[in-house]
Amino acid sequence: MKKYYIGLSSTFHDSSIAILNDQGTVLFAEATERKLQYKRGLSCPADNFDIGRILRKYCDKDASFVIATSWSEDYLQLLNRMERMNFFSEKSLTNPKLQLPSKYIFPKASIYTILKLQHQYLKNAGTGSLLAIQQQFSGSAVSFRSYPHHHTHAAYACYSSPYEDAACAIIDGYGEGGSISLFHYQNDQLKEVSLHKGPQSLGWIYEMITTLCGFDWFTGEEWKVMGLAPYGNIIPEAHSLLKELCWYDNKRLHYPDDEKIIAITGKLQAFKRLPESSPWSAADLAFTGQTFFAELTTLLLKDLESMKLSSNLVIGGGCGLNSSFNGTVTSQTGFARLFVPSAPADDGNSIGAAMLALKEDNPAIRLGSKPFFSPYLGSVIQEDAIKRMLQLGNISKIRHLPLSIHKETAVKLAEGKLVAWVQGRAEFGPRSLGNRSILADPRPADMKNRINSNVKFREEFRPFAPSILHEYGHDYFENYEETPYMERTLIFKEAVKEKIPAVVHANHTGRLQTVKKEWNSAYYKLIKSFYDITGVPIVLNTSLNIMGKPILHSLEDAIGMFYTTGLDVLVVNDYMIEK
Repeated sequence: MKKYYIGLSSTFHDSSIAILNDQGTVLFAEATERKLQYKRGLSCPADNFDIGRILRKYCDKDASFVIATSWSEDYLQLLNRMERMNFFSEKSLTNPKLQLPSKYIFPKASIYTILKLQHQYLKNAGTGSLLAIQQQFSGSAVSFRSYPHHHTHAAYACYSSPYEDAACAIIDGYGEGGSISLFHYQNDQLKEVSLHKGPQSLGWIYEMITTLCGFDWFTGEEWKVMGLAPYGNIIPEAHSLLKELCWYDNKRLHYPDDEKIIAITGKLQAFKRLPESSPWSAADLAFTGQTFFAELTTLLLKDLESMKLSSNLVIGGGCGLNSSFNGTVTSQTGFARLFVPSAPADDGNSIGAAMLALKEDNPAIRLGSKPFFSPYLGSVIQEDAIKRMLQLGNISKIRHLPLSIHKETAVKLAEGKLVAWVQGRAEFGPRSLGNRSILADPRPADMKNRINSNVKFREEFRPFAPSILHEYGHDYFENYEETPYMERTLIFKEAVKEKIPAVVHANHTGRLQTVKKEWNSAYYKLIKSFYDITGVPIVLNTSLNIMGKPILHSLEDAIGMFYTTGLDVLVVNDYMIEK
């Protein structure tokens, strides 16, 4: 009998679901936010929405199931005890013995609120999957597993890497009792080397900087700090205060006592952006915060490198999304190579939990060291939706181009058109990688402002990514490294910057995506066709959404965005629609 492993990211934010077969193949993986079109899917269980249809599509009728979650049973029991102690009540918030430093960092979002949300979420984790299995696979055996949060981060990050061995750093806001875990990955096995216990957190520090800059960390606006930082300069006083608030020594992070935390965070309020002021006024603070984060994280990684576990480094956890820092890792540490998966934050834990369950049942099965772990694991545009569009859409300018769609699209890009490009399965993770993308010509200097103002409706300082054919990477970037998931920024060579100004950020970097034919044939052919026309092996790539929304999910989402923004062309599979 076949067995399937349903992995659930069990955090109250960035929930997701993954399905693995008993050979270790990821059949499906998708974040809840995509289906719901609700950013981060806050407090929305991943398996309460359309799970029955997904299981019917990917799983055989006669099979058994394992439902694996990304928080351990011990942690759930701890939260149960906290609830019985009335820990989540308003009265407990005034008890100085129960305070954590985050209370002073986040005055509007208490850690207690977060823990309560997490508790409610964990108590019901997997019930949607169980109900769907009972309804769709009557008589199938179902079992439940749970795994420590950082272990699921590490499993997904390491098993999706191309390495046989690696040192692995998991860095996030707060896992189960700590925010940093170090692992040794070797011979397809994971061994925890160190767990940083306590509330000290690099993730929380960055969230505090995000708040001071006037952005909302709770909805994931740390991106804005990274985008704004290159326009700023260091603020010496703010940098000194941050060093008093958190420092790295003797292989761990340190915070001062509560009284000093209150004093320091109070002084930092002097640099906070006022609600009525422009985001540009926070550029210096963003640069200072990004610099401080990079300094601390570099010290941590140098300590990990000194353990001599491997010359390969894997980073997971939410801090793995800091592409600006990731681009500096190999030059600032002793590691020769870096891997960050396409979904290093909590959404990736659905795959990690399913992998750990499979390894528990089949210790000899090998999951890691594959040349490329495909991120194209999500939903496809339904054929019936395309048929309805053709029959009932009353769209006049539509062409079916099964043999030449990439060439025709390249022509439109070279003409300066803004193209929504929808192909195959959706990407797993927060970044568009050529299947749910807005594409444009990177040569016009005003292209970035045009997209930000007419399509994305977002701040002008936010950059766009260059998708580049791998064989030309060394021609365009200093110290080029393969970057399949837009997981790092690299510095453009001086001689090429004027060719592609729309994808060159203020600090001369680009958060690139390496494109290979064997990774994404349709996208490769499109960029190659654009190169044949223009001599430039790069297209501008940004996620197919507007600010505040997730990457779109359905054809209906795509049609709606196309006709309500400044997009010129919509390509869905082999169909091209123009305005």
